[in-house]
Amino acid sequence: MPDDILISAGLRRHRIAVVQDGRLIELHLGEADTATSAPLPERIILGRVKTIQGDLDAAFVDIGEERDALLPARDAAAKRGTAIAKAVQQGQSLVVQVKREAEDEKGARISARPRLKGRALVLLPLGQDIELSRHIKDGAQRQRLQHLGPSLRDDERGGLILRSAAEKTSDAELRAEAAALWQQWRDIQAAAQTAKPPARLAPGDDPIGKILRERSGASLGRICVDDAALAGELRQTLRKIWGDGAPVIEVHDNATPLFDEHDLEGQIETALSLHARLPSGGRIIIEHTQALTAIDVDSAQATSAGDAARLAQETNLEAAREVARQLRLREIGGRVVIDFIPMHGKGQATDLLARFRRWLADDPGQVRLGAMSEMGLVELTRRRQQPALALRLGEACPHCQGRGLRPTPRAVADNLLQRILREADVAKGRVIAVRAAPAVVADLGGSDGEVLTMLAKDRGCRVDLRVDDTFALETFEVTTPR
Repeated sequence: MPDDILISAGLRRHRIAVVQDGRLIELHLGEADTATSAPLPERIILGRVKTIQGDLDAAFVDIGEERDALLPARDAAAKRGTAIAKAVQQGQSLVVQVKREAEDEKGARISARPRLKGRALVLLPLGQDIELSRHIKDGAQRQRLQHLGPSLRDDERGGLILRSAAEKTSDAELRAEAAALWQQWRDIQAAAQTAKPPARLAPGDDPIGKILRERSGASLGRICVDDAALAGELRQTLRKIWGDGAPVIEVHDNATPLFDEHDLEGQIETALSLHARLPSGGRIIIEHTQALTAIDVDSAQATSAGDAARLAQETNLEAAREVARQLRLREIGGRVVIDFIPMHGKGQATDLLARFRRWLADDPGQVRLGAMSEMGLVELTRRRQQPALALRLGEACPHCQGRGLRPTPRAVADNLLQRILREADVAKGRVIAVRAAPAVVADLGGSDGEVLTMLAKDRGCRVDLRVDDTFALETFEVTTPR
């Protein structure tokens, strides 16, 4: 089914929605002012090797960001199986490409084997093989492209991947695209000769350009932009990518905002919650841990005209389809475990997995789906294409450290009492000044409350407890003025 691309231009950043059959399946963000924009994905950098970690078989490379980037041995050496100590040297300048952005406490993941992407080709300048996309099924086209592939190299150097779009691209267009990619690589090499690491050599993939480039004609439906000036810039971009066959870009001129017209704001809000509703009344519950993402299928208020077995089957099928959508929309990566409702009908699990696999087929995250266990658990892995949606639109709560919980006033008050007791041991006969949030002070009964009165009597010191309305619930301050 073709994807519609809806682009809402903002003063500071643009939002790019990929919509399928009226439902949001991807959301991308692009900076309106590229001069002040955040680093783009797949940027190419001249870095410097800081340390080599033999136990990890990896190196840490300074790429000019807050944390050093991780370079595994398999992405550092031309030959697989080469140890990191033989692939790079400490202090070495190295051209690398960011494969995965820094997240939480981890630095970026990088490769010393860059890839330059076009619409129909991917250039691997340090590679050797010529590969054809598995989506090219036509035998005559495969034979044409296999014959053409070697002529797209530069002096018999480099590797190439001919993407599915190559099937409907002429030989002349493929040669022109290959020449442009090779020129881009030569420009990067020239910049590396004069740059001082760390230095950015190529900016990376602009989100809007990438989305338009990655869609082939058959998978690209309507393109609509709510800003005429941005639409004009994108038309120029499309002509560079598609030539005369560039798709049409519409300009949204309705009084109703573009995203509101398609109910995208509500879908974005839902994508940030723990739950996703199913048509029958059931739901899936999505929770993230350090090791994996757990998804629980819950029939909740779902009803079915049939028996419990039919209800389980229908809810599981709805859940599988919604999970396939949520993986892309929320940009969930790594290991995912799904707890489906137990099914007992013959062949139901086989049918569920077959349909689930079809719904996952178009996911660019290269999903690997496992079998169903006896307990109804299904495991899959997915490669994340960009930071999770929650991290792009939100941040971890500083008060609960992202746990979604905060302590009760009684718990904070108990912690405060322990702190006061420690101070009282070294401040006998002196006043202990305490400031805390209103709810905590109320829990202690104020300065004249029974708890602090007994403490003063037992420890021989007075507590001057005051409310500070600016304090968060778990924040308090204990001092002993001299």
